[in-house]
Amino acid sequence: MRALLERFGVPLCPEPDVDQGDPFLIECPEPVDGGFRYLVYVTAAGFPVYGSPDLVRWTRVGESLASASAEAWCWAPCVRRVPGLARPWVMLYSRARGAGDVDGHRDHLIRRADSERPEGPFVDSGEVLTADLDFAIDPDVWVGPDGPLLTFAADYVADEPYGTGLVEAGISADLRRLTTPVRPVARARSDWQLYDPDRSMPWKRIPGVSWAGGRTVRWFTMEGPAALVSPGGRRTLLYSGGNFAGFYGIGVLQQDPGGRWVDLSPAPEDCLLAPAPERGLHGPGHCSVLATGSGRQLLCFHFRTGPDRPRQFGIVPLEWDRSDHPYVPVDR
Repeated sequence: MRALLERFGVPLCPEPDVDQGDPFLIECPEPVDGGFRYLVYVTAAGFPVYGSPDLVRWTRVGESLASASAEAWCWAPCVRRVPGLARPWVMLYSRARGAGDVDGHRDHLIRRADSERPEGPFVDSGEVLTADLDFAIDPDVWVGPDGPLLTFAADYVADEPYGTGLVEAGISADLRRLTTPVRPVARARSDWQLYDPDRSMPWKRIPGVSWAGGRTVRWFTMEGPAALVSPGGRRTLLYSGGNFAGFYGIGVLQQDPGGRWVDLSPAPEDCLLAPAPERGLHGPGHCSVLATGSGRQLLCFHFRTGPDRPRQFGIVPLEWDRSDHPYVPVDR
């Protein structure tokens, strides 16, 4: 773990021309070709996958999603192993209507793909899990006492503050369909979670809002959930807030004894990870959490080494304090 802390703020597999946003880290049951025990999947055309034998030395393996197309934007893969399936490695991801500033943000639906091997190739299996929603991204699967849950990001537009927030639903054991109605978890409302103070989305239907005449809205964002349980047994969600191309950070939600979700990061200084330009850390966000076979937890996230640089992935240990809250031991 010391080697990872020494690499904090340093890309683990620097590729200046490849964006490595939304990284998802897994540990393979046995090494794959090349001797890789760990894999990271990122958001870019074909969902590039990177492999490592030790979490420090990383190599690009190739593209993991065979059916990905440049004709539509695909975001944020989540990969889980489902024992008993003929193709036991399952990837959930979102795909938009098309690409570009408009169609790349329209009609994102969470889809399913599967593979015989963790490095792929994954092939879309045809299931669409969120066909009843007009926007759904950033899936994460957590298995609780009542079965698996899918947590993801969706839009809140019935009233203000408008924006993207978090929701959840039960999901079948084979990750092919939702088994319960979608229910709200949390919505963005803090100042640091503002995505755009004047956002125009003429493709988006918001009750009472007409986009004619250049109308805009204040749009907040809470996305990229990573579901886990604290050592004290409390459900915890890490999330990303703000604008991934500007001020972006990783916040923490945790359930209180009554089951109510509480935002532990109402301000940037309360974030698990916030921008630290003096350390070369810009826009940290969209994380996944891996519980390793040794019992340690690892936080995999993306960041920029400069305000205009492509996103790169990093990994740091995740620890818990006496209040049962997570922290990153960078300065401890």
